[in-house]
Amino acid sequence: MPLNLPKLNRLQRKVVLIILVMVVVPMLVAGALASAWVSSNFEERLQRWIEESAVVAQTWLQDYQNDAILLGHVLADDPEFIVNLDSAEPTPLKQPLDQVIQKMGISFVQVYNARNKLIYSSAPVSFQSSWEPGQSEAVLKVTQKNKSVLATVGITPLPREGLARYYVVLGSLLDQDFINKLDQLSGLKTRLYYREGNNFYDLFSKPDEVQSLKHLPKEALKRLQQDKKPYYSLVAEQGQFRGQYTPILDSEGHVEAIIFSGLERRGFEEILTNRLVMFLLISLLGIAIGVLAGVLLSRLIVRPVEYLRSGVMQLAGQNFHAEVPVSSNDELGDLAKAFNAMAVSLRQARDEQQQRFQKDKLSALGELSAALAHEIRNPIGVVNTAAALLEKPDTDAKKHAELTRMLREESMRVNNLVQDFLQLSRYRQPEFASIDPTTPLERALGTALAGRNNIRVTRRLEHGDVRINADANLLQQAWGNILTNALQAIGERDGELTLTSVREDGCILIAVEDSGPGISPEAMPRLFEPFFTNKEQGTGLGLTIANTLVEANGGNLKILEPEKSGARFGMRFPIHEQAFP
Repeated sequence: MPLNLPKLNRLQRKVVLIILVMVVVPMLVAGALASAWVSSNFEERLQRWIEESAVVAQTWLQDYQNDAILLGHVLADDPEFIVNLDSAEPTPLKQPLDQVIQKMGISFVQVYNARNKLIYSSAPVSFQSSWEPGQSEAVLKVTQKNKSVLATVGITPLPREGLARYYVVLGSLLDQDFINKLDQLSGLKTRLYYREGNNFYDLFSKPDEVQSLKHLPKEALKRLQQDKKPYYSLVAEQGQFRGQYTPILDSEGHVEAIIFSGLERRGFEEILTNRLVMFLLISLLGIAIGVLAGVLLSRLIVRPVEYLRSGVMQLAGQNFHAEVPVSSNDELGDLAKAFNAMAVSLRQARDEQQQRFQKDKLSALGELSAALAHEIRNPIGVVNTAAALLEKPDTDAKKHAELTRMLREESMRVNNLVQDFLQLSRYRQPEFASIDPTTPLERALGTALAGRNNIRVTRRLEHGDVRINADANLLQQAWGNILTNALQAIGERDGELTLTSVREDGCILIAVEDSGPGISPEAMPRLFEPFFTNKEQGTGLGLTIANTLVEANGGNLKILEPEKSGARFGMRFPIHEQAFP
């Protein structure tokens, strides 16, 4: 069954990533240090435990020898046992004593005379070597059932004081029973390797197969045979165990066998002692904790933020009915409450603004209609008067011509007024192109100065090769309206126009200043209002139209501080590109 994980948004993924970095990176460092410490510390403890448990084999051998010596003393202190030995044919041990011997783990009891000749044996065992004089315990190689094995023995002289007449030898065979008892006692796996020549062989682990001790390195064999010291290996028994090899010495101090005591390499111990596995486990645990903490934190904290984001997006889309659910009493809950209150306030403000805009629109329409009606009323009055005078039969030719001129001029005045009004309310969309910002001004200047030879033009153009993105024809029309006003302000006398351009803050400013009387401070705030004019024949729409055209091209029209005494207008546009030759 597939695992359905919650889908995370961008902010939640960032939170999870940050938590992962905050948790996983320290966890990796801690994991590397912890895995090194745990593996080495646990391996050290395992080695100490195995070495201490391996001592059981030597202790067990010593206990066998002590028991054999103790039992030998018991037999030596029994007069009947000595009398029995003095008989021509010694009889077996009595049954109670025989049972005690078996329970103590004694495999055989033998009696030798002073010349080390065997006179009694409880089992068919023969020694391949003899003990040293005065020796009370030893490990000797014996033969049983045509098989060479080792035996740990205790040797007691009879009598115990004075000249020995007999020697009582009690021994325990180092066979499979011995190995099984060591397994149970130490909790480790025990193997016994007998020496045959220069090699050592395991005769008991697999009865049908003899295993040679060939996998030990040379320095290990040297430590065992020459130094006669135990050797510990992490990869003992061909890598299947970790354990210790302990040498067993005979009566002459030769290494006759090696006992291995080890712990199989598998399970929980291998995990704790493997540094790489420990590091991976700790790292995976850190990643899992980081992911869970990140997801939980993202759902507790990021979800309210996501609700708030959704509300803000709806609010940005003019949906003032957006509402954010309040799911807590903390700062995020306070933020959600504040957003809902803000949405209500914005909705009320929008309704009030719409009502106010409607009123302002109607008011502006009324003012515009009144201004237009006022401007049209005067020429219509003149037209009516002139038409009435033309109807009189006594009108002479000169008067008739004058009235006809008046009709034509006032009709043109009404037509121009209507054309300007239409242009103000509906202008064509700009066709943008990369242009030199002074090109529309130069074209408009050439048209405005046609027939005017008394106007001097001064140019200080410092914009270089900068270009703007605009409609040259619309800007030429805007400059035409501004230059027309400038020439009307200069009048018929000699005058001067100053053209300047400069780059500033990523924009370009193109300005025109005339040598006229300038603009009065009272008229300054109303210059761009429709139908506002100080001229007797003006419509008051020229600057309004120019401002509309400039804004349509992405710029703005400003009244600038004059350098001399005239009126100075400037257009500011953002720089589009810089042309290169």
